[in-house]
Amino acid sequence: MTNRCIYATTALLSLLFAHLSPARKHSAQPENSDLSAAAIIRELNFARENPAAYADFVAETRPVHQIEQGHAVDEAVRFLKSAHPLPPLSLSPGMSRAAADHCAEQATGETGHYGAGHSSPGDRINRYGLWRVAYGENISYGQRSARAIVLTLVIDDGVRSRGHRKNIFNPKFSVAGIGYGPHAHYGSVCTTDFAGAYLERGAELVARNSD
Repeated sequence: MTNRCIYATTALLSLLFAHLSPARKHSAQPENSDLSAAAIIRELNFARENPAAYADFVAETRPVHQIEQGHAVDEAVRFLKSAHPLPPLSLSPGMSRAAADHCAEQATGETGHYGAGHSSPGDRINRYGLWRVAYGENISYGQRSARAIVLTLVIDDGVRSRGHRKNIFNPKFSVAGIGYGPHAHYGSVCTTDFAGAYLERGAELVARNSD
């Protein structure tokens, strides 16, 4: 296993996208969609597989994302219009359990990537399997739809490293786990864990026994 981890600065934003224009016909996920892991990964994959189309949705949020006076939105639009489509992420049950664990630990108001016992994202992911190649984690607070979560992370307004965007469009990542839950201060928290590859716990045991 290559010991390579990628953390993104946590998105401490509680922006609501109440003033977004109605979703376009090519939308993969409308604003009032549910917040299941399946809905969120569909939105992530829509952005990865159709970056030029997703740029239209990003551009519509310019009046909302003003930490950098709209520059983050403009930059994200340029990035998406020049980005090459990427393969979709597959949803991992084990990694989703790890992401849900972190959301549950933060329900009382905690933030950040480290959890109980100072656990890292990699520690949590390995509770339910084994990550390969690289891993990363995005956390978003206060968003109420799959689209709002992904838009906020793609734009990364106020996050100079654009670490969330880099995780979403990292070609080394092929699998993800997603958790969503309540948060005492921001209303909601969504954790997304990424990995280059992942052996679910059962598959890991089979692989080891066959060696």
